[in-house]
Amino acid sequence: MSAHLLLDRLADELARLTAAATRLEGLIAPNAFGPDAMILAQSHDLLSQTIAELEGFVRNSAPAFAGGPDCELQGQLSAIRLSALATRLCGLTEAEAQSGDLDLF
Repeated sequence: MSAHLLLDRLADELARLTAAATRLEGLIAPNAFGPDAMILAQSHDLLSQTIAELEGFVRNSAPAFAGGPDCELQGQLSAIRLSALATRLCGLTEAEAQSGDLDLF
């Protein structure tokens, strides 16, 4: 797999996380629950901003790796414990992936 392609896929995953974090913002009401809720809201905001910045950095860095040598990453990808994430990073759709893995949370 090329580093450029992997970085593009990582950027896509970070964009998905940014969108998920943004959807959660409405669930945190910092003024309703006192100082602990404010700290939680600030932590969530920092998390959202950090993910978004990482996504931009990875996406903007990916073209610098275009044309580079392919890397064998099957071992590293198979070590990812979230099968849906590993599937997307490999460039497969959910239908193309082997079924039977269960992600627990």
